[in-house]
Amino acid sequence: MSLSVHIIPEEKNIYKIIFPDPFTEPVFIENEDQLKDLVNRLKLEGRSEYAKEITQKWINLKKDTFKINYKGKFLNLGQKTAVMGILNLTPDSFSDGGIYYKEIDKAVERVAQMLEEGADIIDIGGESTRPGSKPVSVDEELERVIPVIKAVRKELGNNFLISIDTYKSEVAKQAVKEGADIVNDISGMSFDPEMAKTVAQLDCPVIINHIKGRPENMQKDVYYDDVVFEVIEFLDSQIRYGMSKGIKKDRFIIDPGIGFGKYVEHNIEIIKRLSELKVLGFPILIGISRKSFVGIVLENFAGRNYPFPSDRLFGSLGATACAVLNGAHIVRTHDVKETVDFLTLLDTIRGYRVV
Repeated sequence: MSLSVHIIPEEKNIYKIIFPDPFTEPVFIENEDQLKDLVNRLKLEGRSEYAKEITQKWINLKKDTFKINYKGKFLNLGQKTAVMGILNLTPDSFSDGGIYYKEIDKAVERVAQMLEEGADIIDIGGESTRPGSKPVSVDEELERVIPVIKAVRKELGNNFLISIDTYKSEVAKQAVKEGADIVNDISGMSFDPEMAKTVAQLDCPVIINHIKGRPENMQKDVYYDDVVFEVIEFLDSQIRYGMSKGIKKDRFIIDPGIGFGKYVEHNIEIIKRLSELKVLGFPILIGISRKSFVGIVLENFAGRNYPFPSDRLFGSLGATACAVLNGAHIVRTHDVKETVDFLTLLDTIRGYRVV
């Protein structure tokens, strides 16, 4: 059972505060004056820990801007949604597996194209983590990703961010050594007991992704009491664990893990309630691009039969809009040009002020 206080943004600027004590009724507040009254009352009642947690989570909810900083490379998050372009170096990824597998020149060309199209981060992965996929060895994964990272840095320079999509600490270590900047761990540092220590030693940003199960079985018998609460608690737990191993607080990025141990309804619930993740106080990444739930929704509600993941672009962008309006700072996508154009309009309109 949760030991944390939950603050849930409701409609019309009302916030619902739920206490872990089942005998304490939820409290609704609308502004900072009401927050101060609640905090003072909790202190008088001897519940200072609740007061402290509520205050910090309120501050987190109001924070909109963040900065990624690694080895002189900066990425400001908040006003403009950042785009992470996907480069799969696998023979079996669900959408584009095989296109760049053992094709170094073609992979470098694709990175150059994504940068030209407006990508802020290039996410390079050497193991498919689609539902039902089987793991590959460390050596195989290194053989797939390291030559490409080296070639990308040699041909395209060092003035952009690369993330390494891996849950293996040795792959993370070697990838960062050769030019990667961010570790993107789909397990949230839960699969490899050495990952947290490795990230701390590298002192690089790390993406903590939520997952239930492992890729080979994560879509079987999935159940949540409340998927958003469980995602928040997992992310919070893994961040605390990472910090206990020496990772600096400003190094974390969080990802709710769309499609990783979740059915269609869970993915939709997460996107709809994504703003609740803001209580953790970290930049939020979302990966919706071409995922199967998009195709299922389109088939069931629009009568579209899209057998190929690449046909799910417009559905992906629709879900992405909801995610960004609800707090996502980084969007991971296969379709960089289309996503950049889409987000440019969305960011411009939502940031527009009448003078």
